[in-house]
Amino acid sequence: MQTSLDPESKSLIEQTLRRFLADCYDPAARLERLAADAVDYREHWATLAHLGVLALAFDEDHGGPGASPRDLADAVRVLAPGLILEPFVQTAIVAGRVLAAGADAATRAACVERLVEGSRVTVLAGGRDARCDRLRCERTADGLRLIGSLRVVPYAAQADEWLIVADDAQGKPVIVRVDAARSHAKLSGYRLMDGRPAADLVFDDEHVERGGLWLEGEAAQRAVDGARLDAVNVLCAEAVGVMESLIAVTGEYLRTRVQFGAPLATYQALQHRYVDMYMAYIESSAISREYADALGAEDREARARLAFSAALVVARAARLVGHEAIQMHGGIGVTDELMVSHGNARLAVITSMLRDWRPEWKS
Repeated sequence: MQTSLDPESKSLIEQTLRRFLADCYDPAARLERLAADAVDYREHWATLAHLGVLALAFDEDHGGPGASPRDLADAVRVLAPGLILEPFVQTAIVAGRVLAAGADAATRAACVERLVEGSRVTVLAGGRDARCDRLRCERTADGLRLIGSLRVVPYAAQADEWLIVADDAQGKPVIVRVDAARSHAKLSGYRLMDGRPAADLVFDDEHVERGGLWLEGEAAQRAVDGARLDAVNVLCAEAVGVMESLIAVTGEYLRTRVQFGAPLATYQALQHRYVDMYMAYIESSAISREYADALGAEDREARARLAFSAALVVARAARLVGHEAIQMHGGIGVTDELMVSHGNARLAVITSMLRDWRPEWKS
């Protein structure tokens, strides 16, 4: 299936992304950032904006190239080995879809422009599996009221604004835009096992002005459904990119590490385990690409089926590849100094996120 970007543009984008990783994401420098008490998760945000990376998911009306789901998946896959700490996926892709669907055209254009230029970070809070989020939105005489909580919201403390998904009195989704600095929500921040930030949000009778209502009714439902499908797409692509990196590093280690007078790669048991890793990666890559292509089709049933299947296949493969990469490296595989441990940690977090974001599907 042809992507919306021509081969020359796509090649240029991928070269730009690889250059960004080479210039900004040396493993030692990344480890030094994470060792700090307070991590600047927006350190290279302006650079990503300057390179045009934050605009990839938006169409020409919003200043972007209109990259297709396959284009976005390929871009995320290129960035994946760097284990970048900036909220590119959460802001520019997942929240970006909801931001670009806002009902008010003028406000929508201004918000997207600020995101693309890198002056504001927007994250989507809520909209996942009901096990994670319990938040309701009530209408008042002068606006809206949020009551409840949202758990494990990535980059909530680093965001300038939140697009909050809540249920109205009828149980239907509404999306509310809230300025994070002006909110009275109780925020408990922490780091996930991959070093990225997240927070729990508790809203105790939070008042939101009427203008904060971003989407409601069927429009809100479509935006939430689309965000979930996009999230599965890019998370699967990122997992595939991390697995590809771990397989390459592990293969090199097996070829060069000598034990009992012979390289580890000569031992048949390790050869078989390495092949299992590679086959899991190949399966994940294939179904992820098929799913990315299906996002541009009209068949909603096919999209839901492939989203569910891709999330399961990729999560299973991620656990296998991450654990085996560490096992084959031995004790050094779990050390902070080796990127293998960081890759495995990221795969573990992606696995959990896929479980929360994947749509339910029954045959």
